[in-house]
Amino acid sequence: MEQSALGARVGMVIPAYFSNKPADELVRELLYMTLADCHHYLPLEQIWVVIDGDERTARLAAELQGRMAREQGKSFHCMALPANGGKLWAMQQGIVALLANCPGVEYVVIRDGDGDHVASDMPRLVRAVRFVAEAYGHTRVITIGARRSRHRPMGWLRGELEHLLDQITMDALAFALAREGRALNVRHCLGDGAPDLSSGYKVYGREMAEVLFCDAEPRLEGLTPHDYWHYGPETMTIVEAVLQDAVLAEVPRLTWDGQPTTSFGEFRLISLYGELLTWLFCRLNMPLAAAAQMIDNRAPVLALGTTSQGQEMLVALRAYALDKVRAVRQDSAPIPDAMPSLPFL
Repeated sequence: MEQSALGARVGMVIPAYFSNKPADELVRELLYMTLADCHHYLPLEQIWVVIDGDERTARLAAELQGRMAREQGKSFHCMALPANGGKLWAMQQGIVALLANCPGVEYVVIRDGDGDHVASDMPRLVRAVRFVAEAYGHTRVITIGARRSRHRPMGWLRGELEHLLDQITMDALAFALAREGRALNVRHCLGDGAPDLSSGYKVYGREMAEVLFCDAEPRLEGLTPHDYWHYGPETMTIVEAVLQDAVLAEVPRLTWDGQPTTSFGEFRLISLYGELLTWLFCRLNMPLAAAAQMIDNRAPVLALGTTSQGQEMLVALRAYALDKVRAVRQDSAPIPDAMPSLPFL
């Protein structure tokens, strides 16, 4: 299929939020890098930029919207949310609007607004999701734009924690599906470790987007609404999708060697990843002993544990997640002790 015909079936949602740290000029540049090439790949009127409750970002996005209208004759939609609801909330609002206004859209691309998700990677992701959808006969499909390294763009600490979260997520999903007599399908993933579930560059088939963002009620599983909508755009959507028979695929993509700006540092790491693990274990109804074993299978082999600070973080993360699971379930069972690791390799 020619790119022009394929692009007519594609819609895009870009959740955008910048802290007050980067200067206006940097925000302008990153938004421009995100959007300037899009008209080569899909109609601009099938793009929704969702501003997550930030007046400055809304103003700068509106400037770019006007500039592209003058240069291209058309432009993207700006949806400015009145308050910061979290990335997952912004994604949902944008996808609902996109699908309601564009009935011909079959594939929904999610990209961040910080310039890290290169537009030229999009056709390969869309072609992959289209191929898998045609092979399986439905569009309950997600293609993940996989990074070659989690560490290079985001730093060592975040790379380690994301890798740990993705590994445990896949282990927990495999456990949950096995109880139903199902096997986890990773045939279309790259196969060099856990799939890059935490990547924000994804393409959803229309059926999958409708199930996840238009039809389903959120399952908080002990999280506050604030934490669910802020922490959950990647892990929660993947878990819910797999439970609904989604087919996952991965395609390599470009990424920055170090990100120009990020709001990651504004989160408390133990609570961020601890809440995500809590949600995962509660949503999949994992026995406490199994949840503890999954952490203990994956955490000791991380390079993070080779420093005393890293060891302390992993111990604190384990305790946070398992304590929270017990509290959510009102379970009085003791948390299993972690066995010591071998002192040599």
